[in-house]
Order: sequence, then structure tokens, then C-alpha cells
Amino acid sequence: MLAKRKLTILVLPSSPHKRVFSISLPIPMLIVVCLAFGILLVMGSAGASRMHRLQRVERESHRLEIENRSAKSQIQDQENRIEHLSREILNIREKARYVQNYLGLKPQDPSVGKIGQGGVELSPRSVASSSNSLSPEIHHSASIPTTHAASLSAQDIRQLDTDLQQIVGVLRGKQEKLDHTPSISPVDPQQSWISSSYGVRTSPFTGQEQFHPGVDIAGAEKTPIVAPAKGTVAFVGKDGPKGMTVRIKHDSVHESTYGHLHKASVKTGQHVDRGVVIGYMGNSGRSTGHHLHYEIEKNGKNVNPFQYMMDWKTDNLVMLAE
Repeated sequence: MLAKRKLTILVLPSSPHKRVFSISLPIPMLIVVCLAFGILLVMGSAGASRMHRLQRVERESHRLEIENRSAKSQIQDQENRIEHLSREILNIREKARYVQNYLGLKPQDPSVGKIGQGGVELSPRSVASSSNSLSPEIHHSASIPTTHAASLSAQDIRQLDTDLQQIVGVLRGKQEKLDHTPSISPVDPQQSWISSSYGVRTSPFTGQEQFHPGVDIAGAEKTPIVAPAKGTVAFVGKDGPKGMTVRIKHDSVHESTYGHLHKASVKTGQHVDRGVVIGYMGNSGRSTGHHLHYEIEKNGKNVNPFQYMMDWKTDNLVMLAE
């Protein structure tokens, strides 16, 4: 009964003058066509979905590949950076050893802070023998593999820091010593001359030989007198034949004296720096003219002050007493 039934589809024209189009299909055939169309629709949807998933997987794979290449590049850059830092640390270490050797510091126990194990080691002696021992060329004198970076521990870095702190401390100590050691003339060499040297001389007052414990620097009245190094003013006042006198205690070793001043410009207990004006040239006390009597004591004994006048020129020695 169902096989004889048909389904007729009429297509009505938009104009009344055109023919009506009709299609008559048996019901079983229409069911088959619908099923086939449904199957094709499902298969098409499944194929499209699969294609979409494949495209998404391909895009994700491409993204991961790019990220992987970027990560590899970053890792390589990091390894190169670590290798560079390793070389820099070895370079600093060798410089530290050289400076330690120069300063006479106690060598580090070889079992502690051994930076550069497995690499090429440079001894302080070999570094010192090269005229460019402190130049960046040390970088090229040692070949360090990338795996060397793994041997750099926190203890290595701390030990290197300790060594450098020790070096800085010693250098500061030496700088402090130099700052308190007389090194310049107390009178501008361009405005003065040596009128009497250190040692045995003929006294301008008695005509007899006597020991002169300093140098006499002659110049114009009121010529500024400066401190040749840092120190503390230990005495200001009249000191017998020296007249108006200033005495400076520089450190536990050096002390300087300035006699025959016109006047002093510092007070007892005052701290002075190198180059600070402490008084002015005069003719006070037992003196034959305007000049400065300059003495230096080292460990309580008089020494030749001229050895501490680094800025003096020999062409100023025009009036040395015989």
C-alpha cells in the first residue's frame, strides 16, 4: 500500500501565464533520498570537523615548534652568557691573585675558593712577568668549556668577594698612609728657593759649623705655607729661636715643624689636609731674613725634608749654603 503512494511536489510559478511544475516521487524512494542526504550531511560534518581539528593541531604544532626554537635560542644565549661570566670571573680571580702577590697578602688556602678548576690557571708570577698582565688579553689565555660554569658555586663567588674586599682594604690602608706622609713642598717652588740645606753647615750667626736639622726655604714676606700631608696640629706658638712655629703630627711615624712664621692660620688640635694653608712666611725668632725653617721627624729623629718635597725642582737650588 505504501509502495503505491506518491508524494507530489508542485512548483508554482510567480506568473499565472507560466506552467506549473510538479514532481511525483514514491514514498519509499523519497525516504531513501532523505536517508542518503542525511548520511552525506553527517559525513560532510564529520569531515569538516576532522579537517578543523587537523588544522588546529597543525597550528598548535607550528606554534610549539616556534616556541621550541626560541627556547633553544634562549638556552644557548644563557649558556654563552654563563661561559662569558665564567671567563670574567677567572680573569678577575687572576688579577686578584696578582694584586695579592704585589701587596704581599697571604695566599688563599688552595682548598678554598678554587675558581677555574679544570681550566687553564695563570700563576701570579707568570702574570707579573708580562707587561700587559692586567689587560683584557687574559681572556684569551685560558680556554674554558661551557661546562665550567657548573663548577662556579656560591662559595666561589663569596671567596672572590672576600679576596677583593681584602685587597681594597689593604689599598685603602696604603692610601691612608700616603695621605699622611709629607710629599710636597710647604712653599710653592715657583715662589721660593732653598737658602740653607739639611745637615752640617756654617752658622750665619757664629761662623762655626753646626748641624742644621731642616731646610730653610726663602721667599717673600707672607708667602703662604701649606701642609704637605694630612695631620693634626700639635703645637702653635713661639718656640725659642724658631719664633712663631707650627708643628703637625701626621701619623705615628711623621711629624713636621714650620718655624719663623709671620703668623699661623691654624689652631692646636685642628685637623688639616694636604695643601691647606697653615701660616705665612715671616722673620720671627732668630732669623736673618724672611724664610721658612722646615723640619721633618721620622720615628722621632730628624731626616732630610728635601726627600719629601716631590714637587721641588733642582733649578730652585740657587742659594745653598756651603
